Amino acid sequence: MATRTRTTVTLPDDLLAHARSASGGNLSAYIEQALRAQQLRDAAPVVQAWRGDRGVADVEEFSDLFGEDVA
Repeated sequence: MATRTRTTVTLPDDLLAHARSASGGNLSAYIEQALRAQQLRDAAPVVQAWRGDRGVADVEEFSDLFGEDVA
């Protein structure tokens, strides 16, 4: 299992309320999933540059692997 570190973040009240409601009682897991999705979106241009002309296929592949909200 990965090492976990407790941290504090400051969020707007409406965003936090939505996250708490949507998290199903596990806010940490919900935020982790959102951050991992963003991490993949951030990496996509580098992956696309490395793979060349397969850019569209990368988006489809990411969607298949990680869900449509990632691509």
